[in-house]
Amino acid sequence: MKKIGISENWLFRNESHKTPYEHVDLPHDYQIFQKRDPSLSPSNGFYPDTVGRYVKHLTLQGGKHYILNLDGAYMCAHVTFNEHQLAMHPHGYTPFLVELTKHVRPSLSNKLVIATHPLPFSSRWYSGNGLYRDVFLWEGGEVRIEPWDLFVSTEQADEEKATLLLQYDVSADEDADVSLCFAVYDGDTVLCREETDLHVTDKEKTHGTHRLTVSSPRLWSPDTPHLYTLVTTVKKNGEVTDTCENAFGIRTVSANAEQGLLLNGKPIKLRGGCIHHDHGELGAAAYPDAEERKLRILKEAGFNAVRTAHNPPSLALLEACDRLGVIVMDEAFDCWNLGKPLYDYHLFFADWWARDISYMVMRDRNHPCVFSYSIGNEILEINGTGDMAAWSRRLSDEIRKYDTTRFVTSALQKGFVRRNRPEDIDPEEYRDYVQATFRDVTDEQINAITLPYEEPLDIVGVNYYRKKYLFEHEMYPNRVLWGSETRPLFFYESWKLTEESPYILGDFTWTAYDNMGEVGAGRFGWLRNDDTGGKLSLAPYPWRNCFQGDHDLCGFRRPQSYFREELWRKNTAPRIFVTHPEHFGEPFFGTRWHWHDVEECWTFDDRYVGRPIEAEVYTTADRIVWYVNGEQVGESVPKDGIATVQTVYQTGYIRAVAYRNGEPYAEHTLETVTPACALNIRAERDTFLADGRSLCFLPITMVDAKGRHVFCEPHEITCHVLGGELLAVFSGDPKSEDDPASPSCHTFRGSALAVVRTKTPGTVTVTVCADGLAGSTVTVTALPKNE
Repeated sequence: MKKIGISENWLFRNESHKTPYEHVDLPHDYQIFQKRDPSLSPSNGFYPDTVGRYVKHLTLQGGKHYILNLDGAYMCAHVTFNEHQLAMHPHGYTPFLVELTKHVRPSLSNKLVIATHPLPFSSRWYSGNGLYRDVFLWEGGEVRIEPWDLFVSTEQADEEKATLLLQYDVSADEDADVSLCFAVYDGDTVLCREETDLHVTDKEKTHGTHRLTVSSPRLWSPDTPHLYTLVTTVKKNGEVTDTCENAFGIRTVSANAEQGLLLNGKPIKLRGGCIHHDHGELGAAAYPDAEERKLRILKEAGFNAVRTAHNPPSLALLEACDRLGVIVMDEAFDCWNLGKPLYDYHLFFADWWARDISYMVMRDRNHPCVFSYSIGNEILEINGTGDMAAWSRRLSDEIRKYDTTRFVTSALQKGFVRRNRPEDIDPEEYRDYVQATFRDVTDEQINAITLPYEEPLDIVGVNYYRKKYLFEHEMYPNRVLWGSETRPLFFYESWKLTEESPYILGDFTWTAYDNMGEVGAGRFGWLRNDDTGGKLSLAPYPWRNCFQGDHDLCGFRRPQSYFREELWRKNTAPRIFVTHPEHFGEPFFGTRWHWHDVEECWTFDDRYVGRPIEAEVYTTADRIVWYVNGEQVGESVPKDGIATVQTVYQTGYIRAVAYRNGEPYAEHTLETVTPACALNIRAERDTFLADGRSLCFLPITMVDAKGRHVFCEPHEITCHVLGGELLAVFSGDPKSEDDPASPSCHTFRGSALAVVRTKTPGTVTVTVCADGLAGSTVTVTALPKNE
């Protein structure tokens, strides 16, 4: 079937607020524009959940078959077509299909209405509301291959040839003899083409298989993410009734405890990060360019894998991962029958789990980036309650019903075995029960409880369990693991174990990119103002995001990302980060998901001149030699990847020179800058499409007279756009109270980000200005859709 985009020009109304209808394009997240309320859930960033209604009128042909495809709608989406209620879909993240054909009125106006009914307290992170992912219409003939009904997998592949297995289902409106032509394209070049005959049955799907051979294949990997296209043509009586296209990659994947993870026969370690689905003040709207930008930023910082915490991602993200070469752990659920928030998916799990597994796997199984499916994150039934073993087996088997070529995994939090209340224990007696019973539970006893959960899995994911990796291997020497969540503070240890142990396939940091909601989970404090107690707890209003990511909400790198990159690549230039002299020697606290309170800055008030100060470099060098204003002030050997020096602050510069095998090989210098006097805005690309979906991202920095970045107090800036639309301007400030609909925001650490789009080809001019600072202007070109 042919996919038709229908993202433009919907009528939208916020039903809860009785707002007038407005024209919107998809993807569209209306939650981001709601006024935050301190009485609401900090998990969702204090945003309210409201009902939204989308209306679109379609003109459709007779004699065609139509299927509606929603890639994601948050949540409890109701689909009505020509006044017929056709579907209700509770899961906010799984895609789903709706058959429209029977109710089509040919050549007349067909009214499509989609309403989203998000429940309060339904998510542990910022969810977004509405049609925040794309909506498509599939059109096909009387004999057709419907969406997700063709699966391309690699049976065997090496440098000489690859054998592809095609598994397909053909739908028909009547019994017929048909032919199918399969052609594999590499760009415009046909690599192979074969035909097969099939007898199809009225009103049923007819299953078939076929094998193709591709000579000298270009194998997909993070370093060479090559994609092919399979074009399938269906003919009846010699006439084409349907055509479909599927992008795919050729690659083989296996894993064992002796060799580790093998991609195309070669060992690979997953340098992974967990990500949520929002994009700062774009909200949850899954713009393809926003998804690709996030992944590109992560890959440039050394990541080669992501875990989609804790739900299936958008199609746009998977397509970007295919193109960029980013491996995906594709996660289905954050809960089963035992819930976390009051109104989360556990209310629907028992009735919907099988359908949602099928939607996830059937949509995602042609993407070479997808290596595994996770049946759940930190499932509360892990303590043996709620028919744990049966559910683990049931979910794993359901995945394998649709795809046997990928790993089945789950992210286990074995600490929950000690904490969860068994179903037969009264809540009032729980504390005494824990003290009397769980205190002395041994690791062997924990594993005896969790083993039935783990037995159906190909890979056991463990969260925050690095100290038990060796113990797990001793108990289960043939088991393969990955660190499905790890903390930046302990990354040196967890990655060292991962590098040295074939049975540990990779490490996924929590998190790779900051997200809305889970407010303040990565915050820290000094003795004078600490409010964390060294424990994870969510922060009060006005916090709005978690502040855990290697990158902030704008995608700007935070110090821990440089630490991680050096441990991965081991040849990066050193970068200096400095603790403010105000806090020299002061005890420091955090949630354990935090990082050091350091900045890439050597500029402090004159009253700190001559006072002690500490700087650090993230490095695998043998030693670092430190200089201040040309004078050597210290030499340090890295400990767990960090070399530090204590010296006294002087205006001028600090320099770190890295030595390996007795020779200097890299250096980094931080200079004292002068006060900010101007803004600088730049476009991350020179051209983009004038289609209302393509985005141009424009980083903004405060600079001094020499153009150097100035880290300073928040400063209000305003953006003006000619020839386009300012979609958002925001900073990475985790406590920002700026209005997402405003053209103004406050900088954070001297930076902000603007995002623009347009439907009009031509020049787009973006100017940023602020009181007391020289403004800055940049122009980009919006190209017509067909260029």
